[in-house]
Amino acid sequence: MNPVYTGYLWCALAAVASTAATFLIKMSSLNGSGLSLVRLLWLGSAGGAYALGFVCYAIALEKLQMSLAYPVMTAVTMLLVMLLGNIALQETLTLSRVAGVVLITAGAFVLARPA
Repeated sequence: MNPVYTGYLWCALAAVASTAATFLIKMSSLNGSGLSLVRLLWLGSAGGAYALGFVCYAIALEKLQMSLAYPVMTAVTMLLVMLLGNIALQETLTLSRVAGVVLITAGAFVLARPA
């Protein structure tokens, strides 16, 4: 497989891990305030997801330019967080939120195009 495509795949995996970590942190906040055992389990799981994302992103940087990898990973993460928030947490999808994510994602793909 082409190393560039492999780099984008690793960016996507990093985005999925970051999205999972964000969701797990949100779930921890739904289990009260303070540091209960349940909340610490949620937060520990989020830390593990962030660590996995860190490794995936490090591999992506071996294959892609930093100026390409970060915008792509960030755009995909924002899109996934918005969709997961809507599906799993019934967060509202407004036209302005959707437009914002579309613009950010389009910008990332413009950056990712070869010069």
